[in-house]
Amino acid sequence: MDATPPPAEHDTRDWTFVVDEGCPDCGYTPHDPALTGERLHAAVPRWAHVLQRAGATERPEPGVWSPVEYASHSRDLTRVLGERVTMMLAEEGAPFADYDGEAEAVRQRFWAGDPQTVAREIAAETQRTVGVLDGVRGDTWEHTGLRGDGKPFTVAELCRYLLHDIEHHLHDVDG
Repeated sequence: MDATPPPAEHDTRDWTFVVDEGCPDCGYTPHDPALTGERLHAAVPRWAHVLQRAGATERPEPGVWSPVEYASHSRDLTRVLGERVTMMLAEEGAPFADYDGEAEAVRQRFWAGDPQTVAREIAAETQRTVGVLDGVRGDTWEHTGLRGDGKPFTVAELCRYLLHDIEHHLHDVDG
């Protein structure tokens, strides 16, 4: 699909509750952040399988992303996790701008992504981010960063938040 599709429904829910409570929608339960790398690695073949399906570039209905759009978003979230953890380890209280996934989807034209290219990019971003996470030990899990609204979060909380997002989107596409 080359034509710009209508925007997906913009999710305005504050998903930070999953860090402590888990997610009743997808079944995520808060995990030991030290297992984030292992779980990110486990998501790679699941995304590859989803992206090999016929229709991976087709939206199931207007306003809902296609599997390649969800996968592209998850690729970017994996990259963002690595970048933000790197910054949080280097600077206590590192500030971060809000991440608008729908704006990125439009800017990067996620709907036009090649599924096999996106699968390779997920694998590469996962490898990079896991390399960053491998350097997190002991009290560095408690290093903080600041959301765009000024609310602090730790490396551990960020790992839970973003891993939930990736696994939730796999749930969205039956991956």
